[in-house]
Amino acid sequence: MRPFAAATAFMDSLSRRAGAEQGEPVACRIRVPATTTNFGPGFDTFGAALRLYNWIVLRIGGAEPVSRPHPMAQEAAEAFARATDSPSVSFECAISGDVPCARGLGSSATIRAGVLVGLNEAHGCPLSREQLVALGSELEGHPDNVAAAILGGFTISTGDGQTRVPLGSRLEFVAFVPDMEMETEWARSVLPATVSLRDAVWNLQRASRIAAAICLRRYEELRGLFEDRWHEPARVKRIAGWDAMRKSAYEAGAFGFYLSGAGSTLMALAAGRGAEVAEAMTRVASDAGLTGSCLRVGADNRGAKAWVGGPSRPIVHGGKKRVS
Repeated sequence: MRPFAAATAFMDSLSRRAGAEQGEPVACRIRVPATTTNFGPGFDTFGAALRLYNWIVLRIGGAEPVSRPHPMAQEAAEAFARATDSPSVSFECAISGDVPCARGLGSSATIRAGVLVGLNEAHGCPLSREQLVALGSELEGHPDNVAAAILGGFTISTGDGQTRVPLGSRLEFVAFVPDMEMETEWARSVLPATVSLRDAVWNLQRASRIAAAICLRRYEELRGLFEDRWHEPARVKRIAGWDAMRKSAYEAGAFGFYLSGAGSTLMALAAGRGAEVAEAMTRVASDAGLTGSCLRVGADNRGAKAWVGGPSRPIVHGGKKRVS
């Protein structure tokens, strides 16, 4: 960054922080990507950001809000205040966008990550992105969605940090999004409490190879590595045509197929054969009586992005669909 641009950015940061601390209303718009996680055997560990977005609009400070923020937004704001040892501020929050709820695409993470990133930007960025991921992970109960949503790209998460790599442009995610929802609470309740040594080794071997192939961008080596022996068997019993859709995706040229997050989205990975894979999955879903829509999306390597303005107008609720 050139000296003048750096100085301007620094002064803008001070102005935003002063406005937020003095109670002047500040407007902030945050774009947060959807996320796909697990990748089969990488349960609660692997995540990737997608070019499918929710928008969070915050009006921070000023008069008392017209309506109470979404509970997830309020929790995120309280966590930010505790982490920065700053007083809680009143705010309004409007949520809209294209990430469906309860489909395994990280809709809750878009809310929590969006509020954390927006408040952090409005206060002059007192927390690093890694600290924001840690806060969001605590709120979510697992790190995979929040890490990918905030950092972008492909993330490998543990309880104490992440490794992130950008994803190549030729990698395509083909998502069949059923009309049916699968609540995370139910999806976690059906998980087996223990796993055999043989199945644990199976998952560990395949998860390790998935991580290496993605980091090296040797995507063709991913084929056949996505079969999970822990969380998917219990969850996919609710999805009509799971086996047939997986078979059709591979035959059409996909090199990966898995249940995205807790479901219900069925995700395939392709490079150059996305149209054929989408057509095959849609056809088989129709034959199985599974209604929904098929999306082809690329990876988002930027993660959540915030735009902070000056004094804001009251939020007008409506327009794009609200996320609940």
